[in-house]
Amino acid sequence: MGKMTLRDVILETTNKHLCENNGMLFGECVKDPGGVSNTIPVHKSVIDTPMSETAAADFAIGAALAGRRSIYVVRFQNFLLMGASPFISFASVVKGIYGKSAPVFIRAVGCDKLDCNHADMMHSMFMHFSGIKVCAPMTPGEWLDAWETFMREDQPFFCSEHRDAYNETEETEDEIYEDAKINLFGISKARQSLFEAKSILNECGINANIFHIAWLKPFNAEKYIDVLKKTPLGLVTDAGRVICGASEHIAYELMHAVPGSFIYANGIDDLPKSKNPKRYNAVPDAQRIADKALNIIKSRGI
Repeated sequence: MGKMTLRDVILETTNKHLCENNGMLFGECVKDPGGVSNTIPVHKSVIDTPMSETAAADFAIGAALAGRRSIYVVRFQNFLLMGASPFISFASVVKGIYGKSAPVFIRAVGCDKLDCNHADMMHSMFMHFSGIKVCAPMTPGEWLDAWETFMREDQPFFCSEHRDAYNETEETEDEIYEDAKINLFGISKARQSLFEAKSILNECGINANIFHIAWLKPFNAEKYIDVLKKTPLGLVTDAGRVICGASEHIAYELMHAVPGSFIYANGIDDLPKSKNPKRYNAVPDAQRIADKALNIIKSRGI
């Protein structure tokens, strides 16, 4: 038997939770055959909700308050623009105000190269609010780490998934080199282009360190202090937008941890998405990441 894919891990873990932990799963169209990229098991506690994002979120929170630790599945992260209010206005604060926890695991699925209502990555929005942890796993092990953290704790959890990761079977390792001139940090789907971007830089005579970021909030900047003291240039590339986004926040956290370092943010353009191939506004590919890194190195005179 081959290694389990991220899809397999999500399906198996979810089924076990529903069968053994009295859990529940809510979402629109989650009972469709093969729905949500075959990550939803067939189980009586999988609840297909009405086409009302706010109501569906309230159902998941209500179940969590009643002791049925719930999973809330959002097939396209853009839908959270309509359904996020119950999480950020109630579930995230109810413990601090009333002492009652609402542990909901929000599986928010993203993708690329679709229209402006289906292709955005919204994890930055949830990072803004207290009481919610945010992770963007791209490997089976990272997803399990997020799930196990959720099960140990009693707060809402935002898990930002990307459809292009569901076939992944391997874990990713950071790469650190003595002669690196820049650090390449990747978030979500942008991580899949880091190795090729490094190869492009190598052809230009430049070596780069590579770091894969899964935990967005809390983000542990201290683990990068030593490498940033030696190589103070960095580029953080996210699958989402840059302004007020995860890449800007993490770049700031890294520079705050190591004064004198210069860390830049990167992501999709500040433009709408479209199905038109000329206007995909897709996640930066390897060439775009490498070009941005080269410009940073040149601007710093290195």
